[in-house]
Amino acid sequence: MRLFLLIFIVGFITQLFLLWWSLAVVSFLAALWLARKAGSAFWAGFFGIGGGWLISSGFYHLRNSGLLATKVATLFTLPNATLLILVTALVGAITGGLASLSGFYLRKLLR
Repeated sequence: MRLFLLIFIVGFITQLFLLWWSLAVVSFLAALWLARKAGSAFWAGFFGIGGGWLISSGFYHLRNSGLLATKVATLFTLPNATLLILVTALVGAITGGLASLSGFYLRKLLR
């Protein structure tokens, strides 16, 4: 739970100022420091970054009445903007999960 909260909070703040891939660095370093098991490391990164991206993209979607998300969904031939938001959260979640898992395995390797 500590790992999830650390990834969620630091990742959410980091995404406001840095590039999107910096979230992978946050997940990697947090799991390198706190992870105890591979499964918990992956799921903490998955839900921490995925949840942050879901909240962030949902906020921006609501803030501009869905105009941008609808136009981008049309470019990707998606039926609606909600699916675009879910796909965006899934991409972030997989990135965060794999980065956390990599951090855990590096810690295990160095022991």
